[in-house]
Amino acid sequence: MELMNAIPLLTEIKHALAALRERGETRTLNILNFPLTDDDARYLDEVLGRGNLTITFDGAEHTFWQESNVAGVWWGEYRNASRKITLRSIEIAEVPPLVRAQTEDIDDGLQHLAAALATPPQNAKRALPVLGMAAD
Repeated sequence: MELMNAIPLLTEIKHALAALRERGETRTLNILNFPLTDDDARYLDEVLGRGNLTITFDGAEHTFWQESNVAGVWWGEYRNASRKITLRSIEIAEVPPLVRAQTEDIDDGLQHLAAALATPPQNAKRALPVLGMAAD
């Protein structure tokens, strides 16, 4: 097995994970910036593995995260509107930072709820969604 950068990258992940645990610091490593051999990629996948949780964000761009088998370490992939990969990352965080609600979005939510509470209720247009299950 010919490893070039897998060991230094895993060392960096280990230090970033310790910083997350000790100080709450998050870190994003752009793995496209690391020259990785095929053996490096296979070894990283073997060591970090794949967890059960995936997060997909479809907006103007498509972003996908998958937890690894190491708590606090996420695989990330960012694609532009043409679906071309623009960033592959390993993110060290409890949850990838872009997944978290942003302050501006929370402010918009507060305004939305305030407007809804200021308006008398009307007939409901739809029922609550069933999450994670196909409708029968």
